[in-house]
Amino acid sequence: MLFILLAKYTLNCESMKEFYEFGLWQKEDHIASIGCGYGWWEVGLCMHYPVAHLALVDPLVQEEDIQDSIDYFTEKTGLAWKTEVEVNPVMLERKDQIWIFNAWHEFEDRTEMLAKIYHALNDGGTVIIEEEVSKIERLQHDGCGKGLFFEPEIINEFEQVGLHHVATQVKDEVAIYLKFRK
Repeated sequence: MLFILLAKYTLNCESMKEFYEFGLWQKEDHIASIGCGYGWWEVGLCMHYPVAHLALVDPLVQEEDIQDSIDYFTEKTGLAWKTEVEVNPVMLERKDQIWIFNAWHEFEDRTEMLAKIYHALNDGGTVIIEEEVSKIERLQHDGCGKGLFFEPEIINEFEQVGLHHVATQVKDEVAIYLKFRK
């Protein structure tokens, strides 16, 4: 059992490193994660690759959830937590990066969300999305049953509000990373 847990943690560390190398944020950056759920990935990422400030946005997330994640990763890694955290801020503003992990297909009003994202980003700021996508035919997300977008559909939505597609990277057989810059 311990071997399985260590193998899963090692795979997660590799995914975290891959995501960091795609996002390349700095220690002084202010980042928001929208649709973060309980913030597991965000806390893990910032434990290994700290930032100055992390805003977590999701109706599910509570401060005690984040503290539980911080405590877990602190114990598992032996690393010290160095990131200031804000849960569900009233407004998002002055962000260097915005992350969206496997949640783009979940948003009901993506046009409104894109306007908020655009206004929250600093000039030159980036949006990093990790999303499962349709490739040949429209697929349904296994977890929620909602339709998954094709990569060009996502790119088109972001470009319509003035966010420029910078890069795409394949994550695995179902998911990709997308990067957009303001």
